[in-house]
Order: sequence, then C-alpha cells, then structure tokens
Amino acid sequence: MDKIKSSAALAAMFLLSAVCMAVMVGPASADPPPAGCTSDYAVPNQLTVTCEPGAGVGQHAYIRCRDIGGVLHTRIGTTVGANGGWSRAVCATGESGPV
Repeated sequence: MDKIKSSAALAAMFLLSAVCMAVMVGPASADPPPAGCTSDYAVPNQLTVTCEPGAGVGQHAYIRCRDIGGVLHTRIGTTVGANGGWSRAVCATGESGPV
C-alpha cells in the first residue's frame, strides 16, 4: 500500500512540475498592430507601436514581462491619439520580455 501511495505522490509531483514549467517557459506572443501602425521590438525588453495620423486611435503598446521570480507582469504604454504618434511599453528593471 505504501508503494502505491508513493508512486501516486511521485506522479502528482511530476505533473505539477510539468505544469509549472509550461507556465514559466510559455511561448512569446504579441497581437498584430492595427492597420496603419507598426510594432518595433528592436530594443530589448520594450515594444514601440507607431501609428500614422488617424490610425490606431485609442490603442496603446503593451508587453508581457517576467521578473526574476518568474512572475508575469503587463506593462502598458500611453494611448495613441487621433493625430497618430507612438506608444512605448517597457519592462521594469530586472524583468525580461516579451513573453
């Protein structure tokens, strides 16, 4: 009976470890920019969305960042207005992104 309990406990720990790793290593993803806008990931740990006048009104850049403890954070840039412009989202010091 003890062998069955320890096998079940081992299987449960393995499953929990696999789920935690999937959450921590998960794939990077980003939404495509709206029509008339471009996304720039050239600078590490930040995203800049640039929009032509009349495009992207009310949109903002956002980036998912991971801190050194593995916790995810969403950083949001300023809102793009009717005249176009840009919005930049930057990970905090010690974070990395996009994730």
